[in-house]
Amino acid sequence: MDNVKIHYYARENKQLGSHSFYPQPIGLKTFGFERMCQKAARNTSIEAHTVRAAVEEYIKVAKEALLEGNRVEIGEQFVTLWPNLKGSVKDYTDPEKGKKVVVTAADLTATKCKSRVSATVNAVFSDEFERKVKWVKTDKHGNVIDEPDDTETNEELTGGDTGTGSTNTGGTGTGGGDEHDPME
Repeated sequence: MDNVKIHYYARENKQLGSHSFYPQPIGLKTFGFERMCQKAARNTSIEAHTVRAAVEEYIKVAKEALLEGNRVEIGEQFVTLWPNLKGSVKDYTDPEKGKKVVVTAADLTATKCKSRVSATVNAVFSDEFERKVKWVKTDKHGNVIDEPDDTETNEELTGGDTGTGSTNTGGTGTGGGDEHDPME
């Protein structure tokens, strides 16, 4: 199963201003829970309904562990979930006094943040994913766009935070973000 093709398009990140773009995967199908259980049961003596019951219990325990403030491993060397706070405070100008207000660590409180669950994909699996996937650029309607074989490694072009809450290769991301269907 090498070189699976996944389509993406260059979406403008309006949160960062004009001329800022990030890759937005499109046309992704959902590999549903029932199908996952059926496929996991193949080539075993376990029935799909037994797999489903075991996985449902596993997920229930994983949720309990997260709610207790623990890091939770999902599979060996696959995904780790953990409780996280998303937010920040920064210096600002007081609109009434017109003076700069310098914030300190004391100004950052949980009430100013969003409680989220974050995830890390194991780097070994991320590397395998990178080897086995070929990304195909499209316009936002799904029409393939030929890309030059560009090996540009300029950090300004390839790095940086998109601000989308997406999961980076071998990195972290948060659920419950502003998911957007690019085909809308």
